[in-house]
Amino acid sequence: MNRKLFLPTATLSALLLQACAAPPVAPPSPDSLAQAATSVLEEAVYYSTLFSSCASLGGEIEVDAISKQQDWLNTNNQLLLSADQLYSKQQAANTFEYQSKTLAPAAIKLAREAKQRAIKELALSQRTPLNQIKTCEFRLNKINSASNNLAKLPNIAPYTAELLTHLPLDQVITNIPSLAGGITEVAPGPTYYKLVKEHEGKCPTGFTLSIVNQWPIEAYANFCGDDSVEVLTCDWGKCESKTL
Repeated sequence: MNRKLFLPTATLSALLLQACAAPPVAPPSPDSLAQAATSVLEEAVYYSTLFSSCASLGGEIEVDAISKQQDWLNTNNQLLLSADQLYSKQQAANTFEYQSKTLAPAAIKLAREAKQRAIKELALSQRTPLNQIKTCEFRLNKINSASNNLAKLPNIAPYTAELLTHLPLDQVITNIPSLAGGITEVAPGPTYYKLVKEHEGKCPTGFTLSIVNQWPIEAYANFCGDDSVEVLTCDWGKCESKTL
């Protein structure tokens, strides 16, 4: 005779819930979280440059650019602050003090490249005044708080919740990234070319970033590949090096 096994309803429900339960989600790796924070900051500089470039045209375009920028900041404010806080912690060992500012060569390079991306996209200097306005109208019309929510970008979305756990108590946006100190584009000084030649002899993939050019005071950062390796502060062409 066949016997059927009957389980109590409560036990059966518990087994079904256990079978259907999703496996725990592993926290993001430090490297992937760092890349997400970097992406947030790159987008922040990129959009800031778009807004300021179009605002510089004046008139209705300036009003529209300022309005769109405020909406964009309201949407992304907490994520920007959180990403900057995390990025600053990660770059703490690669910083130097200059004129009462804490700067990181990697942050300055990040800001420089993101700014150039926006400038190249708009290409306002290559356009007639009328086409400048049309270009900005077209670009600004594509910007709204819903479609430009950084938290929903594919390379950022998986890490948004973790990034927001780094929200600082001081919730004020000044320079993004803060370790760039507002520096994005500095023309090289007279000592630059000598330093470039010396650095390229040590690192074939070397890159020298100009940070300060207020003759006789200059400051530069040497990179080898993507890594900042040295900061040089110069006075009348005589430079002191800090290894990073």
